[in-house]
Amino acid sequence: MKSYPKKDRDQALNALQRLAENDGQLTEPQVAKLAILQQGVKESRHLAANEWINRISYIENDLTQLAIIQRVAFNHFDEFINCLTLAGRFGCLTRLVRGGDYSGTDSLHIWPLLAALAIHDLPAITAYKQRFVPPFLTGHKVTLLACNTVYAILGTTAVTDKLRHQLTNLKDSKYSMAMLRSLAAIINQDMTSFIDNIAIMVKSNRLQQEFSSLEKCYCVNAHGLVNLWRFHTANAPLPPLDFPLPWQHELHGFFTTGHESIGISFDPLAERELNDLPIDSNTLALIHSLTAHSHRGDHE
Repeated sequence: MKSYPKKDRDQALNALQRLAENDGQLTEPQVAKLAILQQGVKESRHLAANEWINRISYIENDLTQLAIIQRVAFNHFDEFINCLTLAGRFGCLTRLVRGGDYSGTDSLHIWPLLAALAIHDLPAITAYKQRFVPPFLTGHKVTLLACNTVYAILGTTAVTDKLRHQLTNLKDSKYSMAMLRSLAAIINQDMTSFIDNIAIMVKSNRLQQEFSSLEKCYCVNAHGLVNLWRFHTANAPLPPLDFPLPWQHELHGFFTTGHESIGISFDPLAERELNDLPIDSNTLALIHSLTAHSHRGDHE
């Protein structure tokens, strides 16, 4: 497994120190993960519903950071997968409870959906498909177009001529246009264009001003699109990718060589009463399927 450059490793260790909030006991990543769950969930049982969901959002963010730290600083690939899966499911929980208009738009959940695609977390992907119904109507133009396109590729709605036109004609940053062109290439089964635009995304990822130093270490959206092509279309198999997409080779091996599944056994809903949460029975069933003793299925 290839190590990250020293600059990236140092940034990851600094981020771990900040995450630990000067608590020396939390500088070991495994201890930090348990502390995040302990403080974020078990101490939240008496909070009002909205406060509890806000706390869950912080857990999602902290576990995402910890996932990157595990891989970048320590080469702990299994813990990277474990933390990122937990983070994604807590993020899915937040959006399932709050509904499609989370954060004021109905398309913003595309980013945690791409994160679920990046690690091929089928239960989370299925939950998004079942709960959120396109077309999505509000959000930034790139977010909105990407969200509607991913759901179309996943088969929940039709791919229209208007969608094809927008993907290749919308003007935005180099990174965003490469992402949209990658989606167009998936639809058109254009492998050359897809690989070229994924390469642009990976190269541009470190230049995204809104990304933290940790987020610049990996390109989760590129991973998500690669797996969208690989696992959710009938397109031809992708060749080995010869550009530096962190974790791609490890992830490919994880999905294709019978790697033992990593169990996600922590159940946040067992820690509190649910009566004061705005959850209908169908959503509650989805939440339990995401968080209660869940195991990812076969990856092929």
